[in-house]
Amino acid sequence: MTSFSESLSNTDWARMAAPQADGYDTDMILRLATTGVSTLRATPYARRPPCGAVTFCDGAVAVRKAPPKGLTSPGIGPADPAHPNLPRAADILARWPEVYDQFKKLIDTVFPYSDRIQARLGPMACGSSSHSYEQDFGSVFATIDDPFGLAQALVHEMAHQKLRAMGISIEAADRLITNPPEQRFVSPIRKDKTRPMTAVFHAQYSFIHVTALDLYMLSKAEDASERQRILMLLARNVPRMKSGHEEIVTHIKTDDAGSIFVRYFLAWSLDVIQEGQRALDSHGYGAS
Repeated sequence: MTSFSESLSNTDWARMAAPQADGYDTDMILRLATTGVSTLRATPYARRPPCGAVTFCDGAVAVRKAPPKGLTSPGIGPADPAHPNLPRAADILARWPEVYDQFKKLIDTVFPYSDRIQARLGPMACGSSSHSYEQDFGSVFATIDDPFGLAQALVHEMAHQKLRAMGISIEAADRLITNPPEQRFVSPIRKDKTRPMTAVFHAQYSFIHVTALDLYMLSKAEDASERQRILMLLARNVPRMKSGHEEIVTHIKTDDAGSIFVRYFLAWSLDVIQEGQRALDSHGYGAS
């Protein structure tokens, strides 16, 4: 078996910045997750088989009964693992084939929850609350009340786990990003306080995945109502990604491998932002 240090030294960091059509980054993330440890994850990842659980994503991902405290916001509790929004979200995620394949290989378990307020809205429910834990690679906790929000949450949490496998945690990094943890910067997502650069990068990296998914969703929207719903999601994310991109360009510090990884990620980030703005402009949303 390839060792963790060998996996690191053989990584083409330019190809880790965005999902690859040939699955290169997926394979490398799995190597890093299964051979290495991180600041918070004490043992290497071992994929858990479905073992009779409900599955979705072509049977590749188990939907297991959610623990009561996996998501702790008020009004959120465990949901039915057989909820129909799970396969609906999988169909939406499949509009981006590279990420759909990546999700099936990197994530083995989704724990479903429902938000009482969102559930009451029925088809008008919007968004998803989600979380993933560094010590539990391969698991996603998410509310299932809106299939579009759920699809966003699945790719969002998977992106966080990709960064963790590469050695970038929320509060600090083992490699790639070298800004001291005590330095604070403006996050594109959380505005209640400044964050370490690693947290800012996590926010940008995960939501660029989400924004790219918005564009894939938009390109295959089934009707005008769905198109407008997706445009509203895109209109929320593009301005946030613009501010995050600028903050990272201005302040990030890296090691040699990180210089390559971040350069290629920022190029992808800019492409997604520009494509998102063009989509908004062409549908009459104007400049953000």
